[in-house]
Amino acid sequence: MLRRQDLKAVLSFVADAHDADGPEAVDRELLDRLAEVVDCEYATYETVDWPRRQVTAYIPCSYEDPDAVPHPYYPESVWTSPEWVEKKNTAFYKLSDIHDRRERERLRDETEFNAEFQIVDMIGFRVGDRRTRIASLHFASQHRDFDERDRELMLTLRPQIGALWRRSISRQQVAELAAALESEGDGMEGQAIVLFGPGGRIDHATPEARTLLGMWFGTKNGQLPDELKEWLANAAPGARHTERRNGSALTVEAAGDFTLVLRERASHEVHLTPREREVLGLVAEGLTNVQIARSLWVAPSTVAKHLEQAYSKLGVHSRTAAVARTAKLPD
Repeated sequence: MLRRQDLKAVLSFVADAHDADGPEAVDRELLDRLAEVVDCEYATYETVDWPRRQVTAYIPCSYEDPDAVPHPYYPESVWTSPEWVEKKNTAFYKLSDIHDRRERERLRDETEFNAEFQIVDMIGFRVGDRRTRIASLHFASQHRDFDERDRELMLTLRPQIGALWRRSISRQQVAELAAALESEGDGMEGQAIVLFGPGGRIDHATPEARTLLGMWFGTKNGQLPDELKEWLANAAPGARHTERRNGSALTVEAAGDFTLVLRERASHEVHLTPREREVLGLVAEGLTNVQIARSLWVAPSTVAKHLEQAYSKLGVHSRTAAVARTAKLPD
């Protein structure tokens, strides 16, 4: 069971971590405090983008020589080794649950990393979506085995670290949004910008972005469409993805790790007849099919046919989308 001083130390850590405004959830000073609370030699915080096989942040405590483990420190074999894939899929990890002390001492003496740091036991946990991005907090001991008190401490820390990690992502989103708006030049109004979370959840999207996502992908569930998730799994900031339909193109730019900028380009190859343009112009004025039919002295079925043909040419499925896309066509 946790002691009163343990809980006080955790509460103090959480309060100070929430006051910090650095790029990551914790810094070296906070890790040093956690190592003292856990009573071990090493504490390490890292964030990983698994689809890209990339360590996006690695923060050691002061006890670790920063030059001892150059960033990124994972060899290629780590991404496919059964042991590390299992660790990625496991929310909680304790080495002494897997190997007895004799086997861990053998690993310490024979394994390059453990031999250098003289590690006999490790404990830690991860937060985030194991299929995409995760953050992990690890502790390593040179002398003692971690026990049930340490397990309880990890269970207490895990939701707090998860909240701090999500908060650091929000700070990064704000920075990326500011950069995207600066590059666009005219502020947020009229810009199609999406902020999304590690698992593809849409945290915020401008009205223009929601319209384009709906028109091109039918997005309605608050998640990025699967096509964009698959592309983003290996897309670096600055990369672009293009969708084409009926002569029109949608370009999606990864403005950052959690920000997308969407731009639609109406093709000059879309040829609406004068009557189709006239019908769409009346639609833009808010008239119904019956009202348009009366205005043009034609049957409502004729208006519906003109709209059906215009939808097909424009690659849309609704009156609102047709009006929006027609406005971007050349006169």
